[in-house]
Amino acid sequence: MIIQRQKEKCTHCMLCMRDCVYGVWREIDGEPEPVEPDLCNKCSHCIAVCPADAVIHTGLDPAQAVKIDRRNLDPALYRDIVLSRRSVRRYSDKPVPRELIEKIIDTARYSPTGSNEQNVGYNVITDRKLIAAKSATVFSFAERIFKKGIGQYIFNFLGSSGSRYMKLFNYARGERKTSGRDFIFYNAPVLILIHAPKKSRSAGENCTIAATNITNYAHTLGLGTCFIGLFTTALKFSGKLREGLNIPHDRHVYICLILGYPAYRFAKIVSRKPVSITWV
Repeated sequence: MIIQRQKEKCTHCMLCMRDCVYGVWREIDGEPEPVEPDLCNKCSHCIAVCPADAVIHTGLDPAQAVKIDRRNLDPALYRDIVLSRRSVRRYSDKPVPRELIEKIIDTARYSPTGSNEQNVGYNVITDRKLIAAKSATVFSFAERIFKKGIGQYIFNFLGSSGSRYMKLFNYARGERKTSGRDFIFYNAPVLILIHAPKKSRSAGENCTIAATNITNYAHTLGLGTCFIGLFTTALKFSGKLREGLNIPHDRHVYICLILGYPAYRFAKIVSRKPVSITWV
């Protein structure tokens, strides 16, 4: 890996050195120089901050260094995106184009990761039969738990909320038998499994941040999403569920998202509990 400063372009603003927190860049005779390239974690800050395009970094793709148009950074618009996004559990039968899914995930790869690991992976399932089969497996597992009385014990432990979940499960079981409605993946046409190496110390955080960016960006494209925590939990205990999903053996699935075009559009931003802030 080679890091160089193009002297003929450099304006000596020293921003590359001032912004680098790893000590890669140092001041030598009044000039910024990359004297410790081995310390670089490829964060791209020196390239991003340089106003003169004077930095060459062989470990990074220069074609991806695109000028930022700050006129597009509208805080009010972004706030509306965050506030208006809802978890969607009713989907239309309209398929989601593969190119659009790839665009969404490509955007998510710019999400921050711990120590710039960039280790988040995605498995996208669009086979409706496979999605339905995995849903049936999870629901069948839940039913077996109830028959053994374990589920009832768990719900009793949860108190009043447990009673509510018990009623919801009985309702879901009835609806599944009479109408075939899917209460695991909600008949969504796309399932996205977001995973990272099991040994990564920031794996869970990396996947969660990427998933949040996916849900927000998908919302702007007219798509709905929903986090399916039940499936990620089930994957921890069932090797059978991993079959056919091509999940690498050394990776753990931290987030499961469903994606599709909503059957209904929400007209209002909803209320939330007052935020809890402790100023120290």
